[in-house]
Amino acid sequence: MATANNPVGERVYVLTDNSVIKTILGVNQEFPGVFSTGVSPQLKVLSVLGLIKTEPVQIYEITGKPTCGNGIIEGGEKCGEPGLSECPTGYVCENCKCVGETTPPARSCYPSAPTPWGIVKVNGGSGGAGVKVAVLDTGVYKDHLDLKANVVDCKDATKVGIRNGCADNNGHGTHVAGTVLANGGADGLGIYGVAPEAKLMAIKVCGGQFCFGDDMAAGIRYAAGNGANIISMSIGGDSPDSQILSAVDYAVGKDVLVVAAAGNDGPEDGSIDYPGAYVKVIAAGAIDSSENVPSWSSRGVNDGDSIIEEREVEFGTPGVSVESTYKDGCYTLMSGTSMATPHVSGLAAKLWQGSASDTRSYLQSIARDIWAAGDDTATGLGLPVAP
Repeated sequence: MATANNPVGERVYVLTDNSVIKTILGVNQEFPGVFSTGVSPQLKVLSVLGLIKTEPVQIYEITGKPTCGNGIIEGGEKCGEPGLSECPTGYVCENCKCVGETTPPARSCYPSAPTPWGIVKVNGGSGGAGVKVAVLDTGVYKDHLDLKANVVDCKDATKVGIRNGCADNNGHGTHVAGTVLANGGADGLGIYGVAPEAKLMAIKVCGGQFCFGDDMAAGIRYAAGNGANIISMSIGGDSPDSQILSAVDYAVGKDVLVVAAAGNDGPEDGSIDYPGAYVKVIAAGAIDSSENVPSWSSRGVNDGDSIIEEREVEFGTPGVSVESTYKDGCYTLMSGTSMATPHVSGLAAKLWQGSASDTRSYLQSIARDIWAAGDDTATGLGLPVAP
């Protein structure tokens, strides 16, 4: 879902490396020749005097939300409505799921199915060994039974500097991570992601629903500098952020494949969000279990030439009523291009071809048409399915 440009009173980039100015203004995140800081009276004075140049830090938004259903586009289901049972004593209806009122003990809850419909649709559920996926999101509940064996890094980029800690107070990041690489747990009774043998770098770049561009840029650079093969961002916004684009350039230069959500602003052509709209990023649109495109899935400006360019959607993957891991140690359903994105990231891990560029080309080669013929605005080159 897109958001407006950075509002007054938030953060800006200051285009200088001057240490005195950094001391005066305070530094949130540092980049080559640039740092971010909060808007302050001192900043305004230095700007008026012409001593600094600034750019806005964009604000982005996670692109998934809790939902109900069976993978078909249908609205309004709640606990207790026809087809869904009432919650038993001691449980409450939360995000369309019956969950315990207190944190459940180990393996007190189970997914509806070990392999969700989206994982089946892309022929996932195995592979990914030796591949490291960085999920940049709201954090991850790293002690989830279906994730904890795969976590190799846990960092927080939402504070000054990047420090340990990736607690997920939202649940969105835990859900995304599960779709990429949940491994069913040691007992095999949990849920499986696309590439359950892959390793997870959980990098928190969103304090909640909203995400600052400077934190995202710092997270991208951290992931690329610390061994990530794939970066997955289920996040989007209307405008490009200069430091995110620079960070993506840095990551691609280090042979990292970058995947992001197309956005939830459809159905107009050109409604695609950044950073997914950037030509060096794979943009994932959403489909349901019948391979229909939901009206809210953002569209690109694809011109049918089968060459992915700026502001074009690359793939359409499962993004409606997707079940995955959740922050309470259990499971929930969510919909959005946020849910489509990790299906692509997981496939990239499962089918890693030795380099980012070769993997992207391979995914393009195995995609099949599912909407309009050829390179279309909603699903791009189509649905990639593992052989």
